[in-house]
This record gives sequence, structure tokens and C-alpha cells, in this order.
Amino acid sequence: MNSLLRYKSIKRPIRLIIFDLDGTLTVPVMDFKKLKQDLGFPTGQDVLEVIKGLNVEEKTRANKIIHEFELEARNNLIIQENTEKLLLFLESNNIPKAIHSRNSLENIKYFIDKVNFNFHHFVGREIEPPKPMANGSLEILRVLNQSYQDNPITPNQVIFVGDSVDDIKTSKNLGALACLLKNEYNKHHSHLADIEIDNLIELQDIISHFNDLN
Repeated sequence: MNSLLRYKSIKRPIRLIIFDLDGTLTVPVMDFKKLKQDLGFPTGQDVLEVIKGLNVEEKTRANKIIHEFELEARNNLIIQENTEKLLLFLESNNIPKAIHSRNSLENIKYFIDKVNFNFHHFVGREIEPPKPMANGSLEILRVLNQSYQDNPITPNQVIFVGDSVDDIKTSKNLGALACLLKNEYNKHHSHLADIEIDNLIELQDIISHFNDLN
């Protein structure tokens, strides 16, 4: 069913969009399977969780591999189709935008400079625990609501846009609407999301419906 039609009966203001970064605002280029092989980590385990249990020497080695992996991805960065159009739409309608990623702050800042749009706040893996826990998104809300003390943004007024099951879980843990940007690798998870889109530009109509912008 079309995501917009699914929500025709719901009217609530959407006051914040939180984006994942890799594979959402950028075209997916990171080969996480290869990263785990290079690290010598089990395929089914979370990289950041495994690193926590390493000794100092092992952590140093792992972080060096991850840094090189992310640097290569940054050098090959491709902005997702229609990212700029969607960000311009959000700015034109005074809807704040933020990024909650498992990437480094350095790489998030690089993307923001590249896309040349202002984001109201952004957090990376320095906020623990990382996704799929919602601590980073809650920190975004805390910071933004310093400017909205008379009418704070609540989680149910947020759409979290991502491309993975972890992003959907993060959104659910926050209490926001989960939007999955589908691709050939994740489309079988679309039933878990509240909203499913094939292109970022589709969010314009969905947000316009919620905020009665038509």
C-alpha cells in the first residue's frame, strides 16, 4: 500500500526529521561484511559492541581499521538522489532536520559541508549506547527543545528516516514514525516500518499531508 494512503486518516504535525547518514542521505558504499572480515569479527555481531570487549591494543588496531574504512567511504561519497530537494523543502517549511548516525562526527561534518545545508543538530557513535538505542535521538530532542521550551517537540512528532532494521528499531525505541528508504537489500524489511519510500522526494507529500501543507 502507498505510504501516503496508509496515513490519510492521521493528522498530526511533523516537527522534526531525523536522518540516518550512510545509505540514507548518501548512496550505500560501505561493505560492512568486508569490514568485519578485516577486523576478524563474527558476521552476526555488532562491531561497536565487540570493540567494547577488546583490550587496549586490540581496540587501537580495530579503530585504525574502522577509520581507514570510513575514510575510503568518505572519499567515495555520493549524495543520495533528491537529498538537496528534500532538505530545501524542509527548510522552506521551517521543519528542523538532524542526523543520528553510527558514523564518526568527522564524517558527519564532512557530509554536511559537502551537501551545504544546515542541520539543527547531529550525533554519531560518541553518544552511547549507539543505534538501535535511541539515546542519540533523545539527545537531539533535548538540544532542539531548548529553543522550543513553550511547546517542546515530542517523539510522536518525529519521523526517523533510515535504510536498516537498526534504524527502524531506533525509531521505535524513540517513539517516532519509522521511515524506511528501500533498496534491493532491505525491501524485505519494509513491513516493519511505518512508512516506506523508494526515493527521498516521496517524503514531501507525506510531510505535506501530516502538516496540511497542500
